[in-house]
Amino acid sequence: MTPADSPRQGAEPAGKGLHPSYRHIREKLKEMPWRVAAPSFVIPAGVAENCRVLDGLVDEISLLFLEAAACLDYGPDDLPPWLAGLSLTCHVHLPLDLDWSQGPEGPLDVCLALAAKAAFLSPRSFVLHPPPDLGMLPEAAARWKKDGPGAPLLLENTELHGPAALAGPARAGGLGLCLDLGHAMAYGHEPAAESADFGQVGMLHLSAPGRGDEHLPLDQLSPAGREMLRRWLARLSPSAVVTVEVFALDGLVRSLDCLISWTREWGIVR
Repeated sequence: MTPADSPRQGAEPAGKGLHPSYRHIREKLKEMPWRVAAPSFVIPAGVAENCRVLDGLVDEISLLFLEAAACLDYGPDDLPPWLAGLSLTCHVHLPLDLDWSQGPEGPLDVCLALAAKAAFLSPRSFVLHPPPDLGMLPEAAARWKKDGPGAPLLLENTELHGPAALAGPARAGGLGLCLDLGHAMAYGHEPAAESADFGQVGMLHLSAPGRGDEHLPLDQLSPAGREMLRRWLARLSPSAVVTVEVFALDGLVRSLDCLISWTREWGIVR
């Protein structure tokens, strides 16, 4: 991701970068019982330009701080002050390349530094791919509670750790869960995901599974996947966030159309 050529002064008008043909989606999304989020990479540009494009479309942006070193180097061109004036709230997806080999102290240092970098946007939550050794979670959770920004830390199910493996450690550490639909389907964790305690689930990540960790638009979700999504949404707390984790604007818009249509069909609307 490259820094966007964006003005540093003033707030951008809501939806300025949004194509007019997409704006009808904003009104329809107001029917959703939950906040709907999109990732900060749906066009080939930096965080700021992506936020400008998505402002006026979704409620919330998922700030993708996926590479530790690169994101620690972010400056005002990447995260300009005017982002705080947009209509978007935000949450942060923490790096995928954290080095847990020497224990949780180093990775938590990185996570807390990134939280401080985003503090001017008041992130509502933070999403973490858990360490390979779940035995590190108690120390990590204690450090987050002691030194963190006061926002929830949510553990996401991955290929290595499905929802069943995360439920107990998350509960013990006072952490929440981010339940990823595409991951659950791609890695054969559907039964564990279905039995999850949705009282722990603060966020859903929605995409159709592809090869490996590919995140396909929701119009490619199988009938079984749609039925599982229906059951998930029926159990999801209104305080949770639904993140459509598709990394291309056209695919994101198609996915939002699917989400609107399906929730209407299923009667899961305000």
